[in-house]
Amino acid sequence: MTAGSWCFLLTLVLAHQGSAHFLDSECVNHKPSKDVFKDTPWMAFIASPTKNCSGSLINKQFVITTASCVFDQRESTVFLGMFDNLPENRKRYVKHTVLSVYTHKLYNKQTFEHDVALLLLDGPVTYKESIRPVCIRLGEINNLNNLKANRWGISEKMIFQRINRAQILKIKKCRDTFGITLKKSQICAGFQSGRICTEPGSSLVKQINISGKLWKTLIGIQSYGVSERCIYNKIAHYIDWILGIVLNVDVIHPNS
Repeated sequence: MTAGSWCFLLTLVLAHQGSAHFLDSECVNHKPSKDVFKDTPWMAFIASPTKNCSGSLINKQFVITTASCVFDQRESTVFLGMFDNLPENRKRYVKHTVLSVYTHKLYNKQTFEHDVALLLLDGPVTYKESIRPVCIRLGEINNLNNLKANRWGISEKMIFQRINRAQILKIKKCRDTFGITLKKSQICAGFQSGRICTEPGSSLVKQINISGKLWKTLIGIQSYGVSERCIYNKIAHYIDWILGIVLNVDVIHPNS
């Protein structure tokens, strides 16, 4: 995308959202809660005929996930809110069908590069404490430390949320683990707790301080993992692609 196109997109989004910092000005700022669903209200559970994945709500009608999650799926259902197997929560979530799936045209199954996708939901989401978008920062984010990985844990009898601390790993560790050299658009991170990194589409999040508030900002989307080491695709690399689709200001065709 040219510099002129980028400036045009940025002007549109600022006018549209009334915010100079984020894709959606109503995204999550830091309000500690003992209820995990209110602490991570952007988390989406994506159910497809042959696989389930995580995703992140980024505005009223779009969820971001991996291309590998939905690339070969004809149908996907997105669950938002208090979605798990606890009896008291069974009626406290909302369910959406997916109208269109946008996968990155350069997605590479072998290297996991550009493994990102946007899901257009069948209608706008109503925001509340347990359903709110994660922040998409329009500017640069420095110092990728104090990261948290948000994902679903799935057992035979229960679906529940997991939150793990993560840290950026050295290039050699990642090359030794995955057998590939990651690109600039990718992040290699490891769970400090030693938890297994197995869920595509899960979010890597950092709290950033703007105007005295801490905003929960999406850094990456998990593509692949081995043991406690994970490959994420870096959100900052795809800002123009995201804006073009969400604001409908570029000629990008859905693949479904």
